[in-house]
Amino acid sequence: MARPWDTGDLDQNWSGYFIPGTEVLRNRVGATMPDDLRDAENDLVEVRVLELREAPEIVGRRTYYLDYLCAIHRQLFQDVYDWAGELRTVGIEKDDEAFCPPGNIAQPMVHVAREIHRLGRLRSVARPDLPRVVTYLYDYVNFAHPFREGNGRSTREFFDLLLSERAAGLDWQRTDLGEMHDACHAARGDQDLSLLEGMFGRILDSDPAYDF
Repeated sequence: MARPWDTGDLDQNWSGYFIPGTEVLRNRVGATMPDDLRDAENDLVEVRVLELREAPEIVGRRTYYLDYLCAIHRQLFQDVYDWAGELRTVGIEKDDEAFCPPGNIAQPMVHVAREIHRLGRLRSVARPDLPRVVTYLYDYVNFAHPFREGNGRSTREFFDLLLSERAAGLDWQRTDLGEMHDACHAARGDQDLSLLEGMFGRILDSDPAYDF
């Protein structure tokens, strides 16, 4: 079956992600309006997050390499997109913030995984240093931005799974998308990690989202 988002032509790939004649991503729920897709996506992903938190082994061994993040994305978005768990085939920019070219996505994720394992899956990191280390790793994953949609939610579960290995967690209720976007934009656009580190310093806690 033809995959219109993976044609070998970047311009065709970009338009191929959308329902023809619209700005709505092709989807498995039959949504043809952005609000309908957003609502269905939120509901379906919420169910899959709960499923993952009850049985984290369903996405495989915790390697923290790119294929592990892909497995998380596939778990969360399998009901919404045919390309769930697959790397994007187009470049993505937000304002003056450019993410990793599609052909190089694996590189920052290899660095992230190696750092995670060098630090004993963060268990060797002293508590006062944890916000700085999580910020550094999160910024790399955000730069990789592996998927056409759903990067933020997949990345949050990735870090919740990782932090649970040292009996820590992230209280995402203490922040919001506005703060997250501003912090990520400052990190990527201005090379200023202070907002991101301040946010993680506030939301890191000792209540893991996952059992380990």
